[in-house]
Amino acid sequence: MARSAPRPRHGKRTTAAPLNMRALEAFVAVVDAGSITRAAERLGLTQPAVSIALRELESGLGSPLVDRDVRPVRPTRAGAVLYRRATRLLSDVEGLRAAVQVAGAEMLPIIRLGLVVSVTATGAPLIKALQDVADEVQVLSGLTPELGRALLAREVDLLITSDAMEDAQGLERHVVLREPFVIAWPIQMEHRLKGHGLAQIAEAMPFVRYTTHSIIGKQIERHLRRCGLEVPKRLELDSSNSVLNMVAAGLGWAITTPLCLAQSGFDEASVAVHPLPGPSLSRTLFLLNRRGEFQGASERIRGIVVNQLRGLLVAAYERSYPWMVGEISFG
Repeated sequence: MARSAPRPRHGKRTTAAPLNMRALEAFVAVVDAGSITRAAERLGLTQPAVSIALRELESGLGSPLVDRDVRPVRPTRAGAVLYRRATRLLSDVEGLRAAVQVAGAEMLPIIRLGLVVSVTATGAPLIKALQDVADEVQVLSGLTPELGRALLAREVDLLITSDAMEDAQGLERHVVLREPFVIAWPIQMEHRLKGHGLAQIAEAMPFVRYTTHSIIGKQIERHLRRCGLEVPKRLELDSSNSVLNMVAAGLGWAITTPLCLAQSGFDEASVAVHPLPGPSLSRTLFLLNRRGEFQGASERIRGIVVNQLRGLLVAAYERSYPWMVGEISFG
């Protein structure tokens, strides 16, 4: 009997290893924190555990993802691509988790939520998402001190604020956002100011301040003093919209944050934005609620808020300011 001709042998077909979500979370945390040690602290893991997860991810993808020889740690070109995709994927997973939790839980009769003004940049999508949690949604926005008083007076039930209110007893605190401060100046001053330090910028044109009645204004003033700068008072305003309008009009420069920029609706054709020269500065937003209330609903609401903030800021800055997205951490 004639034998059939043997089938030609091909190279062994390889199957890509599935991506590990925990490893992706570790990688994103390392890029956000700029350090494996700080990433481990944020994730509640040991430093070796984060290092192992990162190495396994690099091995599975066949490419280095972070440059460990620089401080802070920075993503490689391949890592930058993965970071953009991974943040979107993790955001989708978080949104899915929140949606399932909401669907499986009873609706609250009402949510009374206090928001610092910058968080109102999330707009209708945040309110719409909260309507999946409660039959009625009430939102109060304003400056941080007055919102803190409203929480303590039980005029609001939950509060998103940059003030952790550490002196207040009986509150639960959950981080929803950490973002860097950035510097903004009129686009026509780009060639004169780019690359200079704060002292030179302050000499070149007036500083547009946030009011010192606000937490953000006080934080910026403390930073300027730490840098040894006494910047003359010329313009002091109470909202990001007003501050950025003054900058766009060529009246001065300002220190602000990515979320405040988004809330102001600033015009990229009129305002240049760069990393803050000199020592870095950042702010943290918290979700606060009275301990023991809402029986887990605060965690569902936190997931919704984090998801909305991530979607807003990544969409706003991923193309124009990727360095800014790399400095922001969510949740």
